[in-house]
Amino acid sequence: MSKRVGIIGGGAAGLFTACMLMKLQVNRELDVTILESNPEPGKKLTLTGHGRCNITNRKPVSELKKGYHEAENYIYPALKAFGPEDTVRFFETDLGLKVKEEDNNRIFPVCDSAIQVRNTIVSYISDQTNIVCNAKVLDIKKTSCFEVHTASGIYEFDCIVLSCGGSSFPHTGSAGDSYRFALSSGHSVVPLRAALAPVKTENGSQNITKKLSGVSVTAGVSVYCDGRKNASNNGEILFADFGLTGPAIMEISREIPGDLSGMDVWIELDLIPSLTEEQLDKELISLIDEHPDTKISTLMSGFVPASVADEITSKAEAAGLYAQSFTRENRRRLIKEAKHLRIGIDQVPSLDRAYVTRGGVMLKEVDRKTFQSRLVPGLYIIGEALDIDGISGGYNLQACMSEAYLAAADILGK
Repeated sequence: MSKRVGIIGGGAAGLFTACMLMKLQVNRELDVTILESNPEPGKKLTLTGHGRCNITNRKPVSELKKGYHEAENYIYPALKAFGPEDTVRFFETDLGLKVKEEDNNRIFPVCDSAIQVRNTIVSYISDQTNIVCNAKVLDIKKTSCFEVHTASGIYEFDCIVLSCGGSSFPHTGSAGDSYRFALSSGHSVVPLRAALAPVKTENGSQNITKKLSGVSVTAGVSVYCDGRKNASNNGEILFADFGLTGPAIMEISREIPGDLSGMDVWIELDLIPSLTEEQLDKELISLIDEHPDTKISTLMSGFVPASVADEITSKAEAAGLYAQSFTRENRRRLIKEAKHLRIGIDQVPSLDRAYVTRGGVMLKEVDRKTFQSRLVPGLYIIGEALDIDGISGGYNLQACMSEAYLAAADILGK
């Protein structure tokens, strides 16, 4: 008899698992079924890469793994087994989708369409995979097989792949079902937090972000909790009415504590990261000597956008001052605002607006070489269900591909 494989969730991880099962099976009969709660599979996949689908990142695996934070060593064997070059070959050779490389080694399909990627994958697996939509899973029971209860009936499988996502972007169907099913099977779940999320700032700081809404700068970004630096990075940030977003903010959002009660938490922006405080002071002294009749805000616009220059000059109590009257104390205050602009936070980043979930099924309970549960034989757990989150730039889809490959290989006994 053919082996019955149930894939719970038709998002990226589930679709990639079906792809890998098709790719790897040789003279092995499989009966593969995807149970998807949405009216169509791959809803969240169609949103990736701002609708263009950032498939993977072509960095060497030894460097790529560093983008998975605490899980870098855990996911390394999967990346080694099926890495970015394997993903590129699969897309171009098996799926027939040509790809291109853009900045920071990011790989996109030439078609620039995540919808076309989803449709091509569905077409690739459709002949040998039964995709059942509007099939919300209500319960999973382990007897002599896996009984999967849905609103429309009960399915029986010899093994199942739990791939129904995390809790981020819940409107795409990521309702946290993975964690509910994992807990019911005896697994532990690391508390969930937002990753790759915009940050809402406190009302006082929104006076700044609203004035600068739509302005982007390259800045140093640090998260402070009760005066202690939690994390820092450099990159593009974007001011918004509600607070801060942009790649550098999204990446560091995972470092904001999940509970801010009784804590003083803020983001510090270094708006001129290319210069130290001493270098900036020397530059200012030189500009002041050369342009004594020029407003300080105008001189500062040589380092940052004019609107940002106006704002930090105002915060330094130097609005309207000309270079010739600018004192050493004025420079000290201005440099402090330019290099240590404090933006307060009083809300935890929302999972509703996060691209990825931090937290999930505890990694020590899942074999990193097969992604089979160490507690329940025949249960495989992949994708956002696991406590793995990568930075932006193709890392999270690559993790899905790599995990799906190892799970499929184990299911097939390879």
